[in-house]
Amino acid sequence: MAIAYRYDGTVYLAVTRRCTLACTFCPKINGRWTVAGNDMSRDREPSLDQLLAAAEALVERTPERFAFVGLGEPTLRLDVVTAAGRRLRALGHHVRLVTDGLASLREGRDVAPELAGAVDMVDVSLNAPDAESYARLCPNRYGGAAHAAACDFLRAATAHVPVVEATAVAVPGLDVEAIRRLAEALGVPLRVRPYFDPLQGEPHEHRAA
Repeated sequence: MAIAYRYDGTVYLAVTRRCTLACTFCPKINGRWTVAGNDMSRDREPSLDQLLAAAEALVERTPERFAFVGLGEPTLRLDVVTAAGRRLRALGHHVRLVTDGLASLREGRDVAPELAGAVDMVDVSLNAPDAESYARLCPNRYGGAAHAAACDFLRAATAHVPVVEATAVAVPGLDVEAIRRLAEALGVPLRVRPYFDPLQGEPHEHRAA
């Protein structure tokens, strides 16, 4: 698995390929493990020191823009993400976390306060306007509770992180405007990400509609 790679002005940091969800639009569901030309298929989870060394190797200027993302859920290694985020921010860099928003549900505690001082921005993949649509698009072991947990996490994160936004992939037939209304009710903006057929092309998290 590529630990760090640069794409479109951001350095992406992958801490795991494990995930909480099995999203129907994710390329890895159909065996595609390449992101921006980088092989993400190897089952390797870097140590904190390895992650920081990989990040440092790609620094071209200060501040850089870093994002914890990849074909996996970064908060499955929350301790590494928060430790690395604090180190990078101390060096003047901007740090963003891209997450499914299910960490608090998974851990059985409110983890949002742990992000304070560790990241400048959080993107939460809301992806659906209701629990039923979410469970269909993003199968997971929590069922309908996952959608409510993502909403709760969005609310909680706003108290601890300077910038919080919801995101949604524009899957054909999905009511994006309903998701936008939900995000607004939660007090955050919605950023719509383009849909790529998982059997074709090479999707990438950063590309925005």
